Amino acid sequence: MIPTKLTLEELDNYFQTATYVERYMPSPLNMKNKRTEMFTLIDRLYGIGKDKDSYKDETKPRMRIRLNGEQIAIYDFCILLLVKAAEKDRDIIALRNFPIRRSFRQLQKFFLPNSHEKVRNDYYLALYELLKLYHLKGQKYFLK
Repeated sequence: MIPTKLTLEELDNYFQTATYVERYMPSPLNMKNKRTEMFTLIDRLYGIGKDKDSYKDETKPRMRIRLNGEQIAIYDFCILLLVKAAEKDRDIIALRNFPIRRSFRQLQKFFLPNSHEKVRNDYYLALYELLKLYHLKGQKYFLK
């Protein structure tokens, strides 16, 4: 469950969990002819056998990654937080965490005149503003 009082580090960890969850969420599109990124990665690294239930030259069954309820709840909570955030805060948080988690040096390329330290400060300020809004309005405001 999501606690009523969060710290900055906990919120950052929640966004990191949301990044992980988004990678393994099923696509809303028709999946008959679509391959997920994980399937493509396994196919490239190991190769998929003829029966598609095992890797080539192995008898082990295919890996299935399933998300638990807590991870999905954290993902929903983070998406609802992003919707309520200010636009500039939403941009930097979304760029850092979705679709993959980026380092501050990678994030600097989106905010070029700024150094990676300035981008890091801006990111944590955006998280702090989101945290202030969460503590001010309460959990029910975000989950309704």
